[in-house]
Amino acid sequence: MRAIPAHRKTFKSERMIAFSDAVMAVAITLLVLDLKMPEGISDAQLGAALQDSLHSVGVYALSFIVVGLFWMGHNEQYTHIRRVDVPLMWINMLYLLTIGLIPFVTSLLSDHGTALSTCLYAGVLVATSILSALMWWYAGRDPQLMPADVPEQVRREGLLSTLLVGGVFALSIVIALVWSPMAAQWSWLLLIPAGRVPAWFEK
Repeated sequence: MRAIPAHRKTFKSERMIAFSDAVMAVAITLLVLDLKMPEGISDAQLGAALQDSLHSVGVYALSFIVVGLFWMGHNEQYTHIRRVDVPLMWINMLYLLTIGLIPFVTSLLSDHGTALSTCLYAGVLVATSILSALMWWYAGRDPQLMPADVPEQVRREGLLSTLLVGGVFALSIVIALVWSPMAAQWSWLLLIPAGRVPAWFEK
């Protein structure tokens, strides 16, 4: 544990949690605005237009799940982080900044299946994961923010799970640059087993 100044101010976490929930709700709502059909299509063209939009729907579904998972992870973190201080609030603000970028990079990925758009999308999520891990690590060092009775296993799993998510997206950047954007996007399926690794590691 680090030395904590006795005069340092801390605050209840409820207002920051409410603000974070609102930002994530807006971000997840903005995702759907990119789903639109071309104007002026006829009834006969509707089937083909819907088929052409499948990629955009898939990217929307991916980002919806990603934001939802980050929301669930944030919610889990703040069942253990009971109070916040100014540095933690700034880390959370930067975390929300990256969440707010997800609709933008989702739109890029929907419209352009290039290595650049894939790397930008993955890069934002690497940053989100790192900031999530940083929040957990920072609070875990301070018993005023995270009570000392939080089990060590929970502390390790909370840090490892967020770093593994960031690792999967970081790996996809390498794959997009060395191999292909499509292969990089398929590599995101590694998020499924990655979510189980911390529990396996503890066992």
